[in-house]
Amino acid sequence: MENKKSYTEMMKASAMTRKRNGEKNVMEIYIDMLLNEIILTSQKTKLLEDIDAALDHRNESLFLKLTEELKEINVRYGS
Repeated sequence: MENKKSYTEMMKASAMTRKRNGEKNVMEIYIDMLLNEIILTSQKTKLLEDIDAALDHRNESLFLKLTEELKEINVRYGS
């Protein structure tokens, strides 16, 4: 005796597979956004620390360079 699934059972299984794949895609997007946010935050933190060090050492040219980089990041990512 063969074990055949009905059309309804096959449709339910197909819908569940599509739902799981959709959930994976959403999770991948969320993870990507989270990683990008972590990278951006660490870059900004590093720049701010370097800017503070440039101020402490009264290095005007380095200060101007680093503040321009920070401005570019803020414009590019809207922060």
